[in-house]
Amino acid sequence: MLTGRCDHLHVVMNDPVHCGELNDLSVLVVNFSTVQPGAYHDPACIVQAGCHPFIRHESYVVYRGATVLKVPRLEAKIQTGDVRPDVPVSRIVYDQIRAGFDVSDLVSPKISRYLRIHGI
Repeated sequence: MLTGRCDHLHVVMNDPVHCGELNDLSVLVVNFSTVQPGAYHDPACIVQAGCHPFIRHESYVVYRGATVLKVPRLEAKIQTGDVRPDVPVSRIVYDQIRAGFDVSDLVSPKISRYLRIHGI
């Protein structure tokens, strides 16, 4: 689990794998954002407050912002304090997040390809 300076919970979806496009070890990362009344949010994965200690309001997964990070870059950000590890999400929440990748209209083709290639 990652939280950056913007204080959004990010979830690392896989153990590091070699990504040919990046020519490095990589992980897929996606974050949560708070559901704002009346504002659009991706309905593919909504979680309730308390499903993770960091989540204090109804939140959704921001699939359009999912990204693949090089592991060395992520490790460097952890060392500098730009990113700090947090407690893992539960298996149930992880499975909800993963299922949302298959139904969200906002997942980019690049991310869908990464999921398929790496069997995530």
